Amino acid sequence: MESKAGRDWRSILLAIVSTGGVILAIALAMIVVVLQGAMKLGGDQQNHPLLDAVLLASAILFIGALLIPAAYYSFQRLMGEEVAADKTRPMNIPTGILLTFAWLGVTGLAQIFYGNNILRWITPPFYILSIGLPVYFFARLAIGGLKAGSKQRQWGALGSGMILGPSLASFIELILAMFLLIGLGIYLAFHPELKTVFDMLREQLNNVSNPDDILNLISPYLLNPIVILVALLFFSVFAPVVEEIAKSLTAWTIFDHLSSPAQGFVIGALSGTGFGMVESLLASVQPDPSWATTLLVRGGTTMMHILTASLTGWGIAWFRANKRPSRMIGAYALAMFLHGLWNACVVLIVIGAVHLTLSGQSNNLIGIALTVSGISILALISLIVPFTLGIINWRLRATTKPLPLADIVENKNIEEVK
Repeated sequence: MESKAGRDWRSILLAIVSTGGVILAIALAMIVVVLQGAMKLGGDQQNHPLLDAVLLASAILFIGALLIPAAYYSFQRLMGEEVAADKTRPMNIPTGILLTFAWLGVTGLAQIFYGNNILRWITPPFYILSIGLPVYFFARLAIGGLKAGSKQRQWGALGSGMILGPSLASFIELILAMFLLIGLGIYLAFHPELKTVFDMLREQLNNVSNPDDILNLISPYLLNPIVILVALLFFSVFAPVVEEIAKSLTAWTIFDHLSSPAQGFVIGALSGTGFGMVESLLASVQPDPSWATTLLVRGGTTMMHILTASLTGWGIAWFRANKRPSRMIGAYALAMFLHGLWNACVVLIVIGAVHLTLSGQSNNLIGIALTVSGISILALISLIVPFTLGIINWRLRATTKPLPLADIVENKNIEEVK
């Protein structure tokens, strides 16, 4: 049985992809730093700071480092050796409190150090910890005490979430964006007067560099009801559908190996962890005066990715165990709804902020209403999700029953379930 598992196509693919990911990460990090260093030596220090390149390189290397265990355990499996089972302990209250305060502390220090001309060069570790600590906290909260199977499966699910999910989702979203641009081009072709307006806007944007001036020029278009509707449709409907399907591919890949809905929950949570971590690292790599706020918000976004992916993983494993798709469909629908609600709140906050910035008045009721509504709903979700993850984890640990051995053999589940 072990030798057959060693020749499993998933182990071969995981070994190739994870090893290639590690090598690619090292190469990309070196290229980023070298190119940025060359720009700095060339005198372009203001627009291309070397430290920003170091931050990006550190994020890439961190991603690559997390792929090493997946590669190691895959090669161990391919050589016919037994891979130990995962033994992640449940989250306890003291550990949770310690991680929370550590997260807040390193996030504040990242902001402080980046603003200091001397200390800014030690910012990268604090930036990585600002993303990594909440990722670990929420992942541990979701999967602690539940059995993912072997360590290869655990790290493979995380690696798949880091590579497969973001790559596929970005590719599909890019295609959707291209269709939107093509649709806009066709619309402008039938409305030449609008094309003239856009040409004038492009010339004006080429002549300004101040962010406030740029906002003043594009704000009438950002606040156009059609633009707002398209933004909501893209970010709150299309993006959640695409990303939740992409994150769930990890569970589908090992569908015949899932021994219980709890194991599907764990695999989904790990895939969501990888997806959210990569997205958060790359989305917060550019520091600004509100960088600490961005880092904290990204922690909430990762939490949302973990919850929604764990729901779809649970639904897929339930379908495998009971041969009924109803709960799986419901899990997908709930995950997409929660993801879409989160993204809709972000869109509302952005629109509200634009209203407030343009009016220059603190009594702009539309801007205040949109901003407060978006922030309030996000805050409520951020409070509910950790409790939800903890309660689901506790319930699954109390009620998990693996599939009977006969069913495992019938479905050719060749990996040990421990």
